[in-house]
Amino acid sequence: MQKLTLELPEPLFQQLTRIAELTAQPLESLALQSITGNLPPSVENLPLEMQAELSKMQLLKVNQLLEIAHSQVSEIHCDRHQYLLEKNQQSELSETEYQELQNSGKTVDRMMLAKAHAWAILRWRGYPIPTLDELPTEA
Repeated sequence: MQKLTLELPEPLFQQLTRIAELTAQPLESLALQSITGNLPPSVENLPLEMQAELSKMQLLKVNQLLEIAHSQVSEIHCDRHQYLLEKNQQSELSETEYQELQNSGKTVDRMMLAKAHAWAILRWRGYPIPTLDELPTEA
């Protein structure tokens, strides 16, 4: 553990003190929880190739992050992926199609991770995060 001394504005200190009393938590624990919950998202537990890609997102402007956050998989990609999944359930995939299905899944996973990371950075920067009802549902 490292020790850090902070000078807080009086209203913030009073707010932390009130919350600590209401929740029966030590003031230090509440302050640590507040700092931890408001740090930018960490990429340390991801594969190395994803760490570099997602770390660079910290440097992007809000409009660039929003573009990533709102990105969608193309309808053609979704249709092809669905076709391959159905064919796989019937054990009718060729080796080439199986590899395509695997790659397609990885591509979608990477996109979803990038989208989630973009939203986390936006939230950290104070940008309002939409509710699930406000997010687009189309592919």
